[in-house]
Amino acid sequence: MLEYAPVARARRADDARSCAWRGHLSEVRLASLKVTILGAGNLGTTLGIVLAGGVPGIRAGKSRDVVAWTIETEVAREIQDRRLNTKYLPGVPLPRALRVTTDLEEALAGAGVILVTVPSKVVREVARQAGQALGGAGAGRAPGAAGGDRPVVVSASKGLESGTYLRMTEVIAAEVPPGFAGRILAVSGPSIAHELSRGMPTAVVLACRDLRLARDVRRDLQTPILRMQVSRDVAGVELGGVLKNAYALAFGLCDGLGLGLNTKAALLARALPELARLGVSLGGRRATFYGLAGLGDLVGTGLSGHSRNRRMGEELARRRPADEALASIPGVVEGIGSVRLARDLAARHRLRLPLLEGIAAVVDQSADPLKTIVGLIA
Repeated sequence: MLEYAPVARARRADDARSCAWRGHLSEVRLASLKVTILGAGNLGTTLGIVLAGGVPGIRAGKSRDVVAWTIETEVAREIQDRRLNTKYLPGVPLPRALRVTTDLEEALAGAGVILVTVPSKVVREVARQAGQALGGAGAGRAPGAAGGDRPVVVSASKGLESGTYLRMTEVIAAEVPPGFAGRILAVSGPSIAHELSRGMPTAVVLACRDLRLARDVRRDLQTPILRMQVSRDVAGVELGGVLKNAYALAFGLCDGLGLGLNTKAALLARALPELARLGVSLGGRRATFYGLAGLGDLVGTGLSGHSRNRRMGEELARRRPADEALASIPGVVEGIGSVRLARDLAARHRLRLPLLEGIAAVVDQSADPLKTIVGLIA
């Protein structure tokens, strides 16, 4: 089978590095790694396709047993019976290797990696239920990385918890058994589902304070089209994914107002330093925000025609109330909550961030979109 040269080279590199996770039992290596995806929405379904080898013409990199969990019975039924998820990822056929269940204990049983992709507002409740299941009898015997006897948890959910301002890995850590301490990672970066589900390559950042564990997890999750850098900056990687959603609204405002690439370029030059200032004040490293998890994700979300946050900005430019605009967009739009939380955090840290404040004012319908954009690009 012919492959694009970069993809072929990446596949060969994966094959060359496909050694066992350190400390894995030999019988674990003989079986497929079980990857459980919590959430069968836009992102969860896309990751299921990629990890289960469902992209035509592109190998998954290794054998995995991939199961998605959802509370939506109609979504589960359609995935099972028709191999489609028209609610969250229309027009994309799903591989038969991607299983689905509405039973959380069944989904978690024997999992080596648990990917959390549910919306940030329900992460605590889902983590609480998962923690109860993982803390039950026999739950600790799932194969883990780097010699651990528990699975690793990888959060792909982007947001801060309202009221506590906790990042998603912190929320998860508060709800799962203590034995999972140090085994909770974050992943973030440019990952537009419409593109990734169709085999268009991207790169993201996998963050863990233990770089050895991060590299081990990367070996079992990376594919020829889903490339992963590793980082110790968990806070920065998560915050980049949160804050870029707030600033991506401004790019949608440009589209709704009929403004062009010049304006967007000027906005990007204003947005990135603001994003980095706030991110650093919240515990991230400056370099992280100028990489994949900050700049990369902001460009992808702000410029993609398939981005829900960009579309939300477009609706706001038409003077639609935020609640009405949200109702018109299928799926989760994290940017509205993110911009309000980011504004509050900036005030707490006594940071003056004019672009963020302007976006928040437009969201609250207390500022004119055009005057705000033109007044803040320089």
